[in-house]
Amino acid sequence: MSKLLRFASVGVANAMAYALATRLYADVFAVSAAVASGLGYATAVPMAFFGHRNLTFEAKGALSPQLVRFLGNHLFGFVLAVAIPWLTTDLLAWPIWLGMGATILAVPVVSYLVMDKWVFTRP
Repeated sequence: MSKLLRFASVGVANAMAYALATRLYADVFAVSAAVASGLGYATAVPMAFFGHRNLTFEAKGALSPQLVRFLGNHLFGFVLAVAIPWLTTDLLAWPIWLGMGATILAVPVVSYLVMDKWVFTRP
């Protein structure tokens, strides 16, 4: 299986975890779309790290530096995961699923490139 297909498989599983967690936070705790999305994103990060490290990139390097780089990469993803729903739902009054969908599409493009070229590179 190609790296891009493995990335997509881990990404789909992670997107489902993000979407379920986001809906849980929005529906059960009645927080705004931006807060729910940020919490949903943070909830899915550990699954994303180990999935991409072990399946997508089959990384063999030291765990700690990869984790630090991964978290740095995902800090930008976290900003997008909060900003996109805030813009689409809170400012434009679109349904929450549009903001979630835009987040699910926008974050992986940048994330893949950074992980491939920096996070999980072999020394």
